[in-house]
Amino acid sequence: MHLHRFVTVILLFSCGMTQAQSAYLPLQMPAYHLLDRVEIKSGTLDTNYIFTSAKPYIRFNAVLLAESTDNMDGVRFSPTDRYNQYYIYKDNNEWSYWGLIPSKKPFLKHFYKYPADFLRLKYYDELLLKASPVLHMQLGKEQGVKGIRYINTRGAEIRGMINEQIGFYTLLTDNQVSYPDYAQQFTQTYNAVPGEGRVKDFNSMLGDSIFAPGHDFFHVRGYVTFQPVERVRLQFGHDKNFIGNGVRSLFLSDFSNNYLFLKINTQVWRLNYQNLFMQLTGQFKNNADGALPRKYAAMHHLSLNVTKRLNLGLFESVIYGRENGGFELSYLNPIIFYRAVEYHLGSPDNVLLGMDVKYNFLKHFSFYGQFLLDEFKFGEIKDQTGWWGNKYGLQAGLKYIDVAGVSNLDAQIEFNTVRPYTYTHNTESGNYTHFNQPLAHPLGANFRETLAVLRYKPHKKVDVKLNLLYAQYGADTDSVNWGGNIFLLNTTRPQEYNNHLLQGNRTNIVLADFLLSYMWRHNFWFDFTYTYRRQKAENPAQTNTDQLFGLGIRLNMARKELLF
Repeated sequence: MHLHRFVTVILLFSCGMTQAQSAYLPLQMPAYHLLDRVEIKSGTLDTNYIFTSAKPYIRFNAVLLAESTDNMDGVRFSPTDRYNQYYIYKDNNEWSYWGLIPSKKPFLKHFYKYPADFLRLKYYDELLLKASPVLHMQLGKEQGVKGIRYINTRGAEIRGMINEQIGFYTLLTDNQVSYPDYAQQFTQTYNAVPGEGRVKDFNSMLGDSIFAPGHDFFHVRGYVTFQPVERVRLQFGHDKNFIGNGVRSLFLSDFSNNYLFLKINTQVWRLNYQNLFMQLTGQFKNNADGALPRKYAAMHHLSLNVTKRLNLGLFESVIYGRENGGFELSYLNPIIFYRAVEYHLGSPDNVLLGMDVKYNFLKHFSFYGQFLLDEFKFGEIKDQTGWWGNKYGLQAGLKYIDVAGVSNLDAQIEFNTVRPYTYTHNTESGNYTHFNQPLAHPLGANFRETLAVLRYKPHKKVDVKLNLLYAQYGADTDSVNWGGNIFLLNTTRPQEYNNHLLQGNRTNIVLADFLLSYMWRHNFWFDFTYTYRRQKAENPAQTNTDQLFGLGIRLNMARKELLF
């Protein structure tokens, strides 16, 4: 049974029972950090609106959480915090009366009647349609690279509701990009631009003497959402999801390309339960025309607010492919343990388990973490044999808002490590990847990493952000699979025992990514960027340095951060 047939059954069953709907906040937009600040400053976890480990957020719930600041006793919100609050109102004005602030000078009297919407049409309660342009133009110079680096993205974003029962969203962009050299090398290796789908080489008509070579691709996202009963929300479409509270996720991140999925989210009492049924693209060698290999994944994530400050989560996933290309019906059960099902099918698939935690305290801090388990034997761990099958990952992080009492100065530090051969399988369809990119951490496996993020808002329209990264990973040597490349079959491992973290060609990465941004109009930013990346390996041929300065403008888009 294919995924789209299952979705059709769900849609038919739900007809006539839907309630008022909302689109989702696009991942990486500023509202995510602003809402983090609200929850941490409240001193408690939000149960009524948002469980932060399940992203993206519903726009309606984002507004409700922002509104909750008006009823928080003993919590100080600065004028900039209030500006951030109204930013969320304006960005989601279909759900906020306070966000419907008319523009002083609408464009041609019909466009930008409200700052957040190029075009807004409302016909009673039957139809709401909002459309806005999307733009990202940037020019930059990379040290030692001939020509100008660039980003040229143009498109449109459309969202709305029908009869206040069905929500919808569509984003389409046409893109020509010339990313820094390390990202270009990623594309050459994996036939994929980070976070994107099919691409082709692009050379400017003005010649390489002015612009550096890059890539051309079409980006599209779209989905519908509805609520068959209270507390249960369904979403079907082509987009990304993220599970976790960190910069990274060891469960499911937004690093890879968009994918087709059905999501069922149930929120009741202190519980949030999410089911994801996904259709993915398997490994391929080139971008030639023709059907790409298909595989599937199913995921459960249960999140429970144990106390007012402590949240615990459980995660499980299964990823697989079948010769007949169909979805395994046994995995459609939304409340069964996948490992038990997979065992009774003959153990042909890749099952992963995980736990996550978040603890907010002192109205300034939030601790979070994840533990991912692919496979292990307690006896092998106890005896410290270095058995290859002890595969797991660990994340630990801390967020600190209003550092040292400085308003809107926020810091975050995060540590991630994943053992060799984690996420791999004995079949290509079973590895934890999509469209030649990892589904979780961009470094794959066999690494450890420390990340630091500093954010400062010295003025209500000015944002400063600095990402710092130090990572070590073990690369393959002379075609020997040391466990870092999760696309390789784990049956090609060179040894059963004496495996250790960072084995292979040990490689160090130091990266600094700086953004100074000024929001001239709502969601219209002027950017100055600087990226420095130094890679040093035991193999001198894999040692290099990248340094890039850039100036750009963005409209209704988040900046893509290439942190790997």
